[in-house]
Amino acid sequence: MPPISSDALVLRSYKLGETSKVVVLLTRERGKVRAVAKGARGRRSRYQSALEPLSEVRVGLYGRQGAELYRLGECELLRSAFPAGARGLDEAMALSYFAELLDAFAQEGEAEDAVYRLALAVVDAVEKGSSVTALARYLEAWLLRLHGLYPSLDHCAACEKELPAGEVDYHGPAHGFVCPSCGPASGPGLTAATRGYLRRIFGLAPAAVGASGEGESASLESFHRDLIRRHLERDLRSIRVLRDVAREVR
Repeated sequence: MPPISSDALVLRSYKLGETSKVVVLLTRERGKVRAVAKGARGRRSRYQSALEPLSEVRVGLYGRQGAELYRLGECELLRSAFPAGARGLDEAMALSYFAELLDAFAQEGEAEDAVYRLALAVVDAVEKGSSVTALARYLEAWLLRLHGLYPSLDHCAACEKELPAGEVDYHGPAHGFVCPSCGPASGPGLTAATRGYLRRIFGLAPAAVGASGEGESASLESFHRDLIRRHLERDLRSIRVLRDVAREVR
């Protein structure tokens, strides 16, 4: 038996030597781990398509507990996020973005069951045909919230009083939305419709949220991008992917 046996999502992989790969996995049991998949780039690799981004797999990991790099043994494909011929370009690009976003937020060696279940639910919603643009906003919002980074929609970040209904304004120095008495805010502002859409995101499963209006999606994309950049202190390589896809669709 391997020291670790766990369900996992593949986040990414990169070359190691002539025939192997290092695979980054989001495991249910140990959070994010890295493992060497020996022979994964060979013509007769036993892993085949199991190492594609966001594939759901059951893995056996060998090595000392807490090691920086495990050896990947068994890798049973449970569900592929990229079944042959079943994904359009926009969905494929979106799934790649989701994998990068999860990789950026997942904690090394720390199990985060809520993050794992969130990832599974978003991939499932893609399979059911939900808007990938809406799912991007959903995944961003929940990852920020689960890591304590999403500002309250209900209380002023400065005085903690209840925020009035309608539009809310974000204030960078306070790291949250502020009431009129604590303004002026540095911005950006979120409309009442966008605020309402966020409540749907935080109150419903991803497949049930539905698409937002063009204005809500654009303002949330910009707002989330700023929050993510501040947290990571860098931009994600694929941060523009869904925006470019949406522009082409329109």
